Amino acid sequence: MKELEILNKKRLNDFVLYLGEVKQLRLSGWKGFKLYLQDRRGVLTELPVIKGIYSAGGKDGVKAWMDLEYREEFEFLERANSMASFSLSSSHLNRKLFRYLGDIIPPGGHFMVSYEGEQKIHTMTFKSLILGIPPVLTPLGILIFLAGFQYIKDWYLAEGGHEGPRKLWGEKAPDAKWTEVFYQNTAQQTMKFLRKKSNLLSNELEEQTRKRAKEVLKVIRRI
Repeated sequence: MKELEILNKKRLNDFVLYLGEVKQLRLSGWKGFKLYLQDRRGVLTELPVIKGIYSAGGKDGVKAWMDLEYREEFEFLERANSMASFSLSSSHLNRKLFRYLGDIIPPGGHFMVSYEGEQKIHTMTFKSLILGIPPVLTPLGILIFLAGFQYIKDWYLAEGGHEGPRKLWGEKAPDAKWTEVFYQNTAQQTMKFLRKKSNLLSNELEEQTRKRAKEVLKVIRRI
């Protein structure tokens, strides 16, 4: 599938993305895929940075979408019996990765990323949502927003035991009118948070969230 092939060999500083294990899923047009990091030696991460489903869309005007699991903390074998830790959050490589992913979703498409995991980005996103922080201002939400999705929501659909993981859902506006609507909703959520005084947040979480809020508003005001 050419949209996924675009991701292969995309550079993230000293790493490149390696597309592997693309397979046809049960439903027509759905492709399962995994993305790994590959270092300069050609060594791949043992676990994928992205594992998920891509759909090119279908009938009734449904546009392309992705449903993903994301991890950003890894260990590489540096030399014999020596492991080096690495996180994509350093140098904002996580943002670059999400922009690559977001670029292959057209206007009107959507983008879902699970926050059920044990890495810091998952646990801090979950904690933030529990404390009432808007989805767009969570560690995962800001990545989706900066990837080109103007409105972010928390998504959990109870389906009688087939719910799947909790996830954030990003909407990419189909046109200029909906871009304005989505940005307006996002700005309202963000301003409401900034006006709110809460003693439930730690100083560090408060500072990080307010920093993201200012970044979101800066993006919206440029439009």
